[in-house]
Amino acid sequence: MTNNPKPLQVGSRPIVPGMPNPTCPILLEAKDVLDKAQDLRRAIRKLRHSTQRCPTCPENAECPTMRYFAHALDTAIREVRQEWGLDKE
Repeated sequence: MTNNPKPLQVGSRPIVPGMPNPTCPILLEAKDVLDKAQDLRRAIRKLRHSTQRCPTCPENAECPTMRYFAHALDTAIREVRQEWGLDKE
């Protein structure tokens, strides 16, 4: 059994992935945000891989940067979840 999600619809018209629907004023903006989210996800993944070198860094013991970055990222994700009402799930 496959779990195929229903396509998004505007009125009675399905929205084809990759094809913005001009009758919906937010679709182009939503697509832009999703594209940027993919870029951000890739950049964060690349940074996470780079941090695997941190344990061998001579500055590691006094380096607050990664702790600060992790806290800032956690705060940003929490704020987005709250704004969209996703923290109630």
